[in-house]
Amino acid sequence: MRRIIHLSDLHFGADEPAIAEGLLRDISRQSAHILVVSGDLTQRARGSQFADAERFLRHIPLPQIVVPGNHDIPLFNVIARWLTPLDNYCRFINRNVEPTFADAELAVAGVNTARSSTRKDGRISPAQIERLRQFYAAEPDAKCKILVAHHPFIPPVNDATAALVGGAPAALRMLEAHGCHLILAGHLHLAYSGDVRPHHVEIKRSILVIQAGTAISHRRRDEANAYNILTVDGPSLSLEVRTWNGQEFTGAPPRRFTQTGEGWSAQ
Repeated sequence: MRRIIHLSDLHFGADEPAIAEGLLRDISRQSAHILVVSGDLTQRARGSQFADAERFLRHIPLPQIVVPGNHDIPLFNVIARWLTPLDNYCRFINRNVEPTFADAELAVAGVNTARSSTRKDGRISPAQIERLRQFYAAEPDAKCKILVAHHPFIPPVNDATAALVGGAPAALRMLEAHGCHLILAGHLHLAYSGDVRPHHVEIKRSILVIQAGTAISHRRRDEANAYNILTVDGPSLSLEVRTWNGQEFTGAPPRRFTQTGEGWSAQ
């Protein structure tokens, strides 16, 4: 059994300190095994914002898989955006922008979908897909294979036109072939989940996508600040969305999924 903390869209520089403190308190009670952060640690990729993000992450003593988001690339500093887009990210967070983690149960890979050439959209390249293929192929016995990206692979229920990550069809074909079970992402500041197959009909194997809302920023999209706790126990998955009520994070009854021969089944 593994418990995974899934945060996204921290947006230091547009964060609310009281919520950040409440989040750290809540995470400390969860007995988790790994932390995943699916991008947008900062609002404008400034060194001071990354320093705040680094201090925040230092308070979570867990193995960490953290990937950049589009806000982690400078927007107004054009020279840095094109020549050294992730310089501050590498300086404060991790020089490896596509980290991996594997143990007896999990195989988790991060992918950097942020691009200097676009303000907010993202993409996965063929070279990145090949790197992911090699990682998953080297972990054939992992009970749960997970991809962490910033940009979404499926749209929210109320916005079928939301932009999805570029290169998704090719990436999903590889993920299907190599047994990926879960994709964790963010970007839209909305918490939702769903199977890839209704949105990518060429994919026949079930892959569950879980999106996280914005954890601590004031850039909400008509939803409270929130984060996810995933409990993976063999073929079973529990998804708890914990939301900020103004004083603390509280959890709704978790959604439960089971892997069957037909893929993920919601209970």
